[in-house]
Amino acid sequence: MWLYERPIAHRGLHTETLTENSMGAFRNAIEHGYNIEIDVHLLKSGEVVIFHDNTLRRLCGKNVKISDLTLEDIRGDEYLLPCGEPIPLLTDLLEIVEGTQSGILLEIKFAGFSYKLEKAVLDIIKGKESFIAIQAFSPWTMMWFRKNAPEFHQGLLSANIILQLFASKLKAMKPDFLAYGVNSVTPYFQKKVAQNNYKVLYWTIRTEQDLQNAIDNKADNIIFEFVDLDKAGYKPPAAK
Repeated sequence: MWLYERPIAHRGLHTETLTENSMGAFRNAIEHGYNIEIDVHLLKSGEVVIFHDNTLRRLCGKNVKISDLTLEDIRGDEYLLPCGEPIPLLTDLLEIVEGTQSGILLEIKFAGFSYKLEKAVLDIIKGKESFIAIQAFSPWTMMWFRKNAPEFHQGLLSANIILQLFASKLKAMKPDFLAYGVNSVTPYFQKKVAQNNYKVLYWTIRTEQDLQNAIDNKADNIIFEFVDLDKAGYKPPAAK
């Protein structure tokens, strides 16, 4: 499957000049043949937008919540990304990914039990399960997708004690994979992987030591940034 055949660029293949979760970073990942990991939120006007944080403070220096902005806001000049591009919509990314060898690992931020974000995402990606996979930290989001869109490859994000807290919900989530913090591996985690034969994606690989830790812990693939994988000679096991 595509998710395990090509490394996954964390928030796109971003650099000092290509901001994370920007169209430039996404195009860079596609050009290098990588899959793309993204984060999504819901704008006030109802569109699904690609952005990691809840606010624009860290990335754009604006003390405003992404959920308080409208499409008109993000298409203007006030809320541009550091690279000068507008914050992209999920539909913007789909336009350039579909038909390429790159797939999308889509992280859904939990936005409450109305499931407005989950419903909006599903409306956009329905029928695109051949190149989109879903992941979330929230077991409620994962259970919603397992019930309403079982055709999608789905995974639980976790690290440290989080997996133990949600262990009772694993049967309902039925994750196809675990996306796990590379420096948080515990005997409990290893036991769960062995018992359930989970595929494992390790995040976030930022150094050669992180990469070695992922390899030593039998990664099925990695979610990475700022590491020269060509220089390191890394390929996922499925690609060898």
